[in-house]
Amino acid sequence: MKPLKASLARAPIRWTHPITPSQVCVLIRAEPDIHKAILIFDSATAEYPSGYRHDLPTFTLLSSRLALSSHPRRAEQLLLRAVRELSLPIPEPALLPLLRSHARAGRPLESLRLLLHSPSLFSLQPSHRSYTLVLSSLVAGNHLSQARHLYKHMKDINIPPSVATFNALVKALCSSGSLDAAVGVFRRMTDRHCKPDACTYNTLIDGFCKSGKVGDARDIFREMQEKRCAPTVVTYCSLIHGHCLSGDPDGALELFDEMRVRGVKPNVVTYSALVDGLCKGGRVMKAVEVVEQMAVDKCKPNVITYSGLVDGLCREGRVREAMEMLDRMRIQGRKPDAGLCGKVINGLCDSGKFHEAANCLDEMVLSGVQPNRVTWSLHVRMHNVVVRGLCGESDANRAFQVYLSMRSRGINTEPETFQLLIDCLCKKDDLQRAAQLVYEMLVGGCVPDYVTWRAIVGVFWNRSRVRESAELMLDTITDRVKT
Repeated sequence: MKPLKASLARAPIRWTHPITPSQVCVLIRAEPDIHKAILIFDSATAEYPSGYRHDLPTFTLLSSRLALSSHPRRAEQLLLRAVRELSLPIPEPALLPLLRSHARAGRPLESLRLLLHSPSLFSLQPSHRSYTLVLSSLVAGNHLSQARHLYKHMKDINIPPSVATFNALVKALCSSGSLDAAVGVFRRMTDRHCKPDACTYNTLIDGFCKSGKVGDARDIFREMQEKRCAPTVVTYCSLIHGHCLSGDPDGALELFDEMRVRGVKPNVVTYSALVDGLCKGGRVMKAVEVVEQMAVDKCKPNVITYSGLVDGLCREGRVREAMEMLDRMRIQGRKPDAGLCGKVINGLCDSGKFHEAANCLDEMVLSGVQPNRVTWSLHVRMHNVVVRGLCGESDANRAFQVYLSMRSRGINTEPETFQLLIDCLCKKDDLQRAAQLVYEMLVGGCVPDYVTWRAIVGVFWNRSRVRESAELMLDTITDRVKT
């Protein structure tokens, strides 16, 4: 809690006499600011230090508010204080917000600690609700070994698992690749007359699809329908993605048509998986049709959708269509990232369209696409390829402009790029820029090779011979005039 005197000095509260716990609870519930709610809680006992103390509902109310406001440590301290002052067990509904708060903050092991020590800390024996919540948070945090041990502990202390408990365990086993064990848990559910729900089936189907066992996933899908458990959009997304991973875009299309017939509305994840699978399966134009269908269904494509489509178009040499997709993406208010722009630029370079690639680099800069630690190597590779390509086309001026853009943003220039650009400038007799590049190359710790030195020295040499010839010609003309 905050220091009492400081809190009261900032915002003193006038209480009626006598203060009742219900009055304090009403005020705490009505106060949206958690710090002011703490002030209300503290000032009530300060007003009548010997005649009033909080009851258990007041303690649990403020504790829940603290946990929901991402203050789990303070919430735990408040519950421990309630146990000390009231000598009463803490009810489980007060523990659940605390467990959820740790889970949301990515601290499932803290939730596990509170769960296992709740009998000694709070005089509380948790039910399957608390165990299931912690089990799910352990699975979500990829603490699979601890999740399996917790499930075994539940069996040892005779806590009956619920459908949610089984679902968490199935997800843990599927995540670790133990599909046979996951199916075993799934079968035990039916043996115990615990009916699997859509989440159970979806988890198993997704596990089989990600492992490339699409046939087994289809078997579970058929069983799901036989048991009259309606497939959801998640079910179809997993199956469509599985067929695409296994190189069966036709099967993915059949499932896509089936889900629409059944009235299951595809979402952007469904479309993105299908588009990516069609592009990788060589059905790019069909993927374009699917993206057009998204507009009809009023489902906006995201970066993943466009990324798969642009990649497929570039791999088939349809760079113009890929650039049109980038333009459409910008019109829809979605900013292409470095990876997406890189695919188009690489496609342009593969097609020998280095000037258009350079223009795309300029657009990236203008739109604010800057390299980060993840995309740094991609930016370096793109820029160097474009500069080398422009040098190959003998466009020294444009190549030098791209180089200056690289230098201003700290993008590394590779030794081969330096050497090709210097050679290109020397052939254009641009000695000043070539000398500047040699200097910057040396400052950057990159020593020019023999070919580079020979090219730039040759320019100096040629200029010297021209001057000597001109002087000789001038002297000859002067002598003839005199005679």
